[in-house]
Amino acid sequence: MTAHVLFVDDEEPNLVVFEAVCGADFPVLTASSAAAGLQLMREHEIGVVLTDQRMPGMTGIELLEKVEADYPDAIRLLITAYSDLQAAEDAINRGHVRRYMRKPWEPEVLRAELRDAIDLYNLNTRVKQLEQRLLETERAYSLSVVASGLADELRNPVGWIRNNLTVIETSITAATAALEEANPNVTRARGTLAQVENAVIDARDGVKRILELTEEMAKAPEEVETEIVDLADAVRIALRKAESSGLRGRALIEVTTGVEPKVMATRTNIVQIALNLLANAIQRAATREGGQGIVRVTTAMVGGQAVLDVSDNGPRIEADQMDAVFKPFGVGGRLHGAGVGLAISKRIAEELGGQLEVSAADAKETRFRLTLPAANKRAGKA
Repeated sequence: MTAHVLFVDDEEPNLVVFEAVCGADFPVLTASSAAAGLQLMREHEIGVVLTDQRMPGMTGIELLEKVEADYPDAIRLLITAYSDLQAAEDAINRGHVRRYMRKPWEPEVLRAELRDAIDLYNLNTRVKQLEQRLLETERAYSLSVVASGLADELRNPVGWIRNNLTVIETSITAATAALEEANPNVTRARGTLAQVENAVIDARDGVKRILELTEEMAKAPEEVETEIVDLADAVRIALRKAESSGLRGRALIEVTTGVEPKVMATRTNIVQIALNLLANAIQRAATREGGQGIVRVTTAMVGGQAVLDVSDNGPRIEADQMDAVFKPFGVGGRLHGAGVGLAISKRIAEELGGQLEVSAADAKETRFRLTLPAANKRAGKA
């Protein structure tokens, strides 16, 4: 469905002129009153609402306040005369209006403003769709990563117990042989050991089932098709998500996207990695003691590979702990930090033929680097 531009003005000639000027560039709807405009909002998908300020019954600002309450995704613009500028500026400061234009408007300026507004509406819509897909993908990957981590945590202890049961059984057999007659305590011990061994076998089979379940859960949905995804575009979407969730204000973020490398993947997965890396870096930088927390985001092409670097000046990660940041479980089996998000990101990167690594960028910063085959390179091998 295509989003419309709605123009509301109580003067009929203005509606005719607006449709003549903008009708060829945008799907336009017009209304001669605020009430008629609200009715059109209920009947159509409206991406941009442009209204005159001075109208009988309800002013333009009052109309846009209602639009904001009932249709918050619509981009709200106001046309006003010089004498109404203070009211328009107050409305912008309160968040009811995105921008105002003075009368009389110039056709080219008006079309440019509407193009920007439609682009913003489409971007916001796209971000919301990606957020929903991210939630669905995040759940599946989170369960998969946690299950895999649980299996890894259990596998080694279960193996250790099984091996030591064999040692204990051998020791009991040797002790029994040294006795002249059977000892009831030894018999009971043998029975207990047999029960423990059966329990260990059940646990081992449980670990195997968890791993099988993990493999099924980790499979990408067949209906999701890959496409050429711009890493810089994914970063911009992730930044908008971080801003809407309140994360962005916790650290100073510097973004450099002079080179915009492209990869072949599902857009949801790339945005998910970018968001996980960004959230992890912001959370780390926010815990910095003394001084400003800083996050640096860079996209580049390095040796024919598409690269996304996310660095922060948060707490230092020691060399012997760097591998652990990608594990979903920490010491004692407890989740630590953004471990699940980073583990998910690493798995997605590897599924796409790339890698996700952490290193000390310098003495003050830690860098997470995502490296993926560039889109043209992957396409050439297909």
